[in-house]
Parts: sequence; structure tokens; C-alpha cells
Amino acid sequence: MSDGAYNSSKNSTAQIYYNYNNSGNYGILYLRTNDTTRLQTPITKEKWNKIYLAIDSEAGTIDFYLNGDKVGTYTGYVKTGVKAISAKIDCDKQSGSSYQTRMRNIIISDHYFPMNESIIMVPATVKAEGFDFNSSNNLYSTETENSTLQVTTDLSVLNGYKVTAVNVGMGSTVLGDTIKNVKLDMGAYSKTKEIPATGNGMYFDGLPTTNINKITVTTTK
Repeated sequence: MSDGAYNSSKNSTAQIYYNYNNSGNYGILYLRTNDTTRLQTPITKEKWNKIYLAIDSEAGTIDFYLNGDKVGTYTGYVKTGVKAISAKIDCDKQSGSSYQTRMRNIIISDHYFPMNESIIMVPATVKAEGFDFNSSNNLYSTETENSTLQVTTDLSVLNGYKVTAVNVGMGSTVLGDTIKNVKLDMGAYSKTKEIPATGNGMYFDGLPTTNINKITVTTTK
């Protein structure tokens, strides 16, 4: 939050920690501020769990939910109207353990986001030409110019829903001699971006919210 720094913890810094037990089916999920435990609850391993925080810096409270059930409310939060300045995610595997923490569908909003709302996973068919697929990590890669990766979504699962925003990101990219740009086509949308030298991936936003049944990625010089 705004009274802290990116790499330090203050009273306004809301933190979620997960400590798992190698011998049982449960771990412990902690809500902390300033590296101090405020609330905790058991959490089942080897399944997707939904964590929800409602942070009110005017009332000085944090409501903590796990899978729709309220764990409790921390009432000692700051009352300064501070605003969020960063979010950090660390999913490292504990040394000597075979368990890996995984996260998906992370939403941060300064508007009310009801806890009973959820993300819908849309099935898709992937057609790769020039891209190689690694089944061990579920990643596609290529070093060949004009390779295409086409994703066709099954939008029938969205019947009755309205799409309000679409973003497409790429996990990692490497600027090379053969491939210097990536082109994204999506209906009437078409944009080409130069691969960043950092290799930290690319991000396309401002995509249309209609005619999104097909997404095509093309590598170019």
C-alpha cells in the first residue's frame, strides 16, 4: 500500500501465506499484515481453492473468505484511505517437498467484486503450424519465422453472459535474429509488437469484446 515500499511490509500490506503439511491433506492459510498473522484457516491440498479479500481502508477492516465461507474479519487495519501500489506473487516450491503451489484467475479491483462471482474457463482448440509443443510444461515455442498459433474458443459456454474485456499475454519471449516481432490477429483487431529485449514476455490489450472466436499469433521478422 502507499505507506510502504515494494520490497517491504507495513501495517497496510495485506499478505496471504500458505503453509502445507507433507503428511496430511490440509495446509494452513494465513492472512497477515506487517508480517504478523491476523487470521488463519485450514485449506485442502491438491485442489483449486478460491481466496477472497475485501479490504476497506476507511473502516479499517479486511474480510477474509475461503471457498465462499467467511474465515473472519480483521478489524485492526489502517484507516487512512491508502491505495494499492503493487501486488507480488511467489509460488516457489518448498525445499524437499514435491508440492508446488499454483495460482490462476487473480483479480484486483477498486470496485465491488462480489465473492460469489467466478471466472469461467472457456475450452479452446489449438492449431500449431511451426510451433513445437512441450507436453511436460504445456508450452508452445518456435524459432521459425511465420509460425502460427491459432486458438479457436468454444463460446457456447458463454451463453447468457456478456464479455466486457479481453486481454492476451505471452509468458516469455526471446528477441532473436530470426524472430523480432509477434503479430496478434483477433477478428477486426490486428497488432504487431516488437519482442522486448528483456525476455519477460509480451502483453496485448484493448482487444475487442466481440468476434473473439479465433485468436491467431504469428511470428515475424
